Amino acid sequence: MGIKEAAMRFATAVENELIQIRADQMELGQRLTERVNGVANEVKALDAKVTSLDAKVTSLDTKVDEVKAEVHEVKTEMYDVKADIREFKTDVMGVLIDIQRRLPA
Repeated sequence: MGIKEAAMRFATAVENELIQIRADQMELGQRLTERVNGVANEVKALDAKVTSLDAKVTSLDTKVDEVKAEVHEVKTEMYDVKADIREFKTDVMGVLIDIQRRLPA
């Protein structure tokens, strides 16, 4: 085997190695692209879930505000009823005092 033949084998081996490196790079690039696309799809799915949850939270916030308003309204009505009861008690006490005054001792 001469120097020329050894050089040709070496050049062929280097060329084959370069071809293999390129093929490996292409395969790794393909895998990376698939992983990135998979992550992107997962992010889209998570974004859809977050959007859905955000809508539910907004709906719950609205319902909580409505309940707070109703509670405030009920409290206001309760205070009005308490005032009416106090007034009624005062009137009843007045009537009872009048009755007691009219009764013979």
